Amino acid sequence: MNIQRFQSLSNGIADEVGRLLVEILKTPEDFKASEGNCALCIMNAAGETCMRVYGDNPVRQRQVAFNAHKKALQVWLTGYATGTFETMVYTNQISEKQFGLARPELIGWLGGVEAKTSEGERLILAFSGVRGEQDVGILHQAAEKLMTFEVVEH
Repeated sequence: MNIQRFQSLSNGIADEVGRLLVEILKTPEDFKASEGNCALCIMNAAGETCMRVYGDNPVRQRQVAFNAHKKALQVWLTGYATGTFETMVYTNQISEKQFGLARPELIGWLGGVEAKTSEGERLILAFSGVRGEQDVGILHQAAEKLMTFEVVEH
């Protein structure tokens, strides 16, 4: 995928996530998680990365952006959604060392997923700032709405 296509796709996804986020943040538990400050990180197979932050507190945006980026990088390295990878590591189904990771480095939170574009190209998405189920949920909702990508389940 060329960089222009990647940026256009990323902007479309980020815009849709922003629209969906308005409703999600109406749930007090989701708003409270980061006071409405959230981040979306999108990567392609080549490692090109786009990031969008939402909210109005730059300090908190920086924190959630760090988490989203760490989630995306872990999925990019391993090919497994966050949460799934940690479960596999801690049940001895897979070793984190084969990916150059150490257990203290694992993100441990839901929100990073493997995906593919409608053309079949690899895409990694990660969201941070609301409850873990909603971090993943917003990505699934955006995929269903846009139909330009789909989340790959392992």
